Amino acid sequence: MNTVFFKRIVFTAAILSAAYFSGCHKVEETAVTETLPTPTVMTTSEAVPAMAVITESEIETESETTTETETEAAPRVIVPKLEWDSLDWNKEFMEDTLFVGDSVCRALYVYNDLLTTKQVAATGGGAARNIYDYTFKMEDNEFTLREAAEYYKPRVFFLWMGINDINMTEKDVYANNLKAIAEDMLSISTDSKVVILSMSPTADYHEWNANERMREYNAAAKEMCEAIEGEEIYYLDIQDILSDEDGYLLPECDSGDGMHLSQMAYTRLLSYITFAMDEAAPAETMQSDTVSEILSDITDTEQSSD
Repeated sequence: MNTVFFKRIVFTAAILSAAYFSGCHKVEETAVTETLPTPTVMTTSEAVPAMAVITESEIETESETTTETETEAAPRVIVPKLEWDSLDWNKEFMEDTLFVGDSVCRALYVYNDLLTTKQVAATGGGAARNIYDYTFKMEDNEFTLREAAEYYKPRVFFLWMGINDINMTEKDVYANNLKAIAEDMLSISTDSKVVILSMSPTADYHEWNANERMREYNAAAKEMCEAIEGEEIYYLDIQDILSDEDGYLLPECDSGDGMHLSQMAYTRLLSYITFAMDEAAPAETMQSDTVSEILSDITDTEQSSD
């Protein structure tokens, strides 16, 4: 074969091959250009801050959504907006309440100048899992819990128990038992409200009921209340007002065994409850006057008598 002719054939083939592969690459570019928008040229220093801003914005949006969800559930959880700094409590408001619970609850009528047996249906072995197994000496009567609810029909039931539950049942069972009791009380006394109180803390030396476990059960009760719709059931956390900075029972609130409470503790408790119910709970939980108005009237009366 002529050398010149061969070179011409090779040259022609090379041109055709280059044209073919060049055409394929251009088709791919055209397809991508039609599918995606033209990218914006951006340096790395410009791109990283921009990505950070977008990420923070998304986090803020998620945070706002979470806050809105919590706000919607908040009415079920009584959280005073003002700082509580008093040991005064209103006896007139407490007259129309009924505390239901265990030995910690029972001591509300053991100490002088606190509550009476009319306002407390509690016993040493009382628990959310077995409260219906007991009867309670209330004034001149011996009542089951349902009989007491029917007889007194208090404006507010306070369910305060758990120390006999946390070593016997799971936290979800405990929370569901509380809910069942609350609903039962409301079915008997239809104009009442129910407030579930958290378990009080224990001292750092107390080993039987660990604070960490009690807080888990309290959290389950709180979550249960937050999920309730259409029923007058609320939650009030009283742990912090009786705790030191490490979450243990304050020494002045300790009766001596690391779990049961002193008279100072109950005074703090009753003061905080009346403050919280007045300032944060739905207004219907009060009678025609709020606690603050009642206190004001009592003060005015005392000043007039002087």
